[in-house]
Amino acid sequence: MVVDDDAGTRFVLRMILEREGHRVLDAPHGAAALALMGPNALPDVVTTDLMMPILNGEELILRLRLEPSTASIPIVIVSANAGAARALHSSGLVEGVVHKPFEPAELVKCVRAVAATTLRTPLA
Repeated sequence: MVVDDDAGTRFVLRMILEREGHRVLDAPHGAAALALMGPNALPDVVTTDLMMPILNGEELILRLRLEPSTASIPIVIVSANAGAARALHSSGLVEGVVHKPFEPAELVKCVRAVAATTLRTPLA
């Protein structure tokens, strides 16, 4: 699942991940991402920006970690806010960080690495 308030960024992330064989859902903010998730539709990996309206990335991460059904979903931050991303990664709340602007190969490598930690059907 790709969560980013910028439609262009969501499109680019979707294209990169779909080219790698992932099925991708996307959402413009954390609240929309949570609404897409259900007991039978949990993503294998969530990529999220941090700065978003309605429910930002950090709030989304915390909600996912507090809910038993989503607590183990690997999360990759894709953000230009390097300091906040590093802090969340250091805290253990997320499995990966990709800094904007990013190279497609960097994103693919990171998502591939964290997706390997889950056993569900590939859905980035």
